[in-house]
Amino acid sequence: MSLKRALIHHQYTFFFPMQMPIGGKLARAEEKIAEQLAALPLTRTPDVEDRQIGLERVIGHIQETGTLSGLSRKDLKRMPWFLFEDLGDGRTLADDPGVLRQWGEWLDANPGSGTVSALVHNVLLNHPQDGQLAFWKKLIEKHLARSRQPNLVVWKQRCERFHLLDPDGPQRLAETLYRGEATYYEFCQAAGLSGDLARNGFVRKGLDRLLVMMGRYADSNGLQTEQLQSLLNGFRDQQGRFLQIVSGFTTRLAEVLLRPFQDREAETRLRNLLRDFLIKNLGDPRTHPAAWHAVDPKARQVIMQWLVGRPARIDDKLWMFVQEANKQMVGLENDLYQLKHRLDATPLNVLHQSIQRLNAIMGVAEFFNLFEVIQLCQAMEAILIPFRDKTVPMDLPLIDALIVQHGRLQDAIRDVPGYVFHSS
Repeated sequence: MSLKRALIHHQYTFFFPMQMPIGGKLARAEEKIAEQLAALPLTRTPDVEDRQIGLERVIGHIQETGTLSGLSRKDLKRMPWFLFEDLGDGRTLADDPGVLRQWGEWLDANPGSGTVSALVHNVLLNHPQDGQLAFWKKLIEKHLARSRQPNLVVWKQRCERFHLLDPDGPQRLAETLYRGEATYYEFCQAAGLSGDLARNGFVRKGLDRLLVMMGRYADSNGLQTEQLQSLLNGFRDQQGRFLQIVSGFTTRLAEVLLRPFQDREAETRLRNLLRDFLIKNLGDPRTHPAAWHAVDPKARQVIMQWLVGRPARIDDKLWMFVQEANKQMVGLENDLYQLKHRLDATPLNVLHQSIQRLNAIMGVAEFFNLFEVIQLCQAMEAILIPFRDKTVPMDLPLIDALIVQHGRLQDAIRDVPGYVFHSS
């Protein structure tokens, strides 16, 4: 087994020196080890059945003795997995001040890095109410400050930088996403929130607050179309695919996006953006009614009205161009989001592929004299070619500009002569 694989699978009962001498291969090795450690899961989740048996044993002991004294070391080390489990009546062990005090004292006397890691994981996974959160924040920060274990050092930095243990942390996350300072994907990556941590607790609260903030997105002082597009596209992964976020989030987001237009018309570009985003996420409500079942009927009626009708008075050959162009546009959009998330690590073939897609659109657009489409393609190509030739470094603002141009190109394709949708 290689040293790298051994380190990844090791339980880290030893300490890495925090300051290694800088120089040549050693410096690069230190940097590589830090990357590997930062990418590791926070902790390993016990088997569900084993966890339930342990929880029942702990509950029985507490009911019989009224104390944690007498529990095995194994059970005490696994208390982070038991503390927030529903006991069947809406209560948890974490609701008992006596249990919290006794276990906190035990942890002070037995500050194992694995136990602290499990505690951080479960607090972020459940993110208790403010009263309890203050207790856990104080306890966790004390142990993170003392620890030299590399994984915990990384989590100390993340908790401070992203306010993961603060009562207003979820609100800060919502404001970060709303203002476009980071995407959902970028935030979760930087904060180390992967797997169940990216769908529950802290993140779920943050997304709840984001939906509240978005309630007024379509007002005059709300979000510009470009800002909304950037916010929505922030829920894509590195391959440009929309992420499966927390349960029920997409349904609630659909209602928030459609509600403003129950009694007024949407501007064409905004309507097209919302329609495409929702269909990609939930499917066409006419062909995927089950996916839209939980959406408020009034909101569902809005998108149904947007989808009624077919292209009228359009030349067959021109319609074939529109269909082909739309296929290329989907692939191009995915390519652009790969560029955005991977930057210098983007495979060269993605750049070649993006340019080829633009050339395919331009070739047919020239036949129909679609000058606006041609100009937009040329403008995007003028940015991509220097990236491909490495005469200009990959740059996030330029990639964001490409994504905005992609939206304009999509509008230009929909606006070709005769491509008119009518609603009943």
